Amino acid sequence: MDFANMDRRQLTLAGAGFSVMLTLHYSFQLLSQHMFYWKNPKEQKAILIIILMAPVYAVNSFFGLVDARGGKPFFMLLDSVKECYEALAIATFLALMYSYLNISMSRNVVPDEIKGREIHLSFPMTLFLGVLLDILVATGIIRSYHFWLDTEHVEEAIQNVLVCVEMVIFAVLQQYAYHVAPYSGDIEAKLKLQKRHD
Repeated sequence: MDFANMDRRQLTLAGAGFSVMLTLHYSFQLLSQHMFYWKNPKEQKAILIIILMAPVYAVNSFFGLVDARGGKPFFMLLDSVKECYEALAIATFLALMYSYLNISMSRNVVPDEIKGREIHLSFPMTLFLGVLLDILVATGIIRSYHFWLDTEHVEEAIQNVLVCVEMVIFAVLQQYAYHVAPYSGDIEAKLKLQKRHD
């Protein structure tokens, strides 16, 4: 590949494609480790669903970037799958947290410490990014000649590129958040060895 002779479209697609490949690598590496050390199916099934969120988002954004001008039905189908998977991943994450905290999902249990407390919402970063891109296009900072697309598709393309890059970071962070060590037996062996020395 000669990067010097590539146009903006090819460079953007190559960078986004490389990001998607890294996301797939890290996610499937962690997924295969959990499948190899399948010790706690209830927890690990939830972890596998959460791990697959990064590749689903990355692939969806990459196809949205490749197919930004045409093929709306295909992208709408892919986007619908992503939205449904997002709901599944959030519900699974909540169930996993309940499992870790030993809270029953069958009862409506609210700990006394949080009853009646006001819930503070987090900053809507995705909305902020969309508004920022709208402002940049409206002021003329981002123009159609920055990309291979017309102005109406540039915002969507930038968001798709950013999601591809963000998912690499997310996949790397998942390596630490859902590490396989608690299921591999290495931790138990180290604790037993430490108890023998004490």
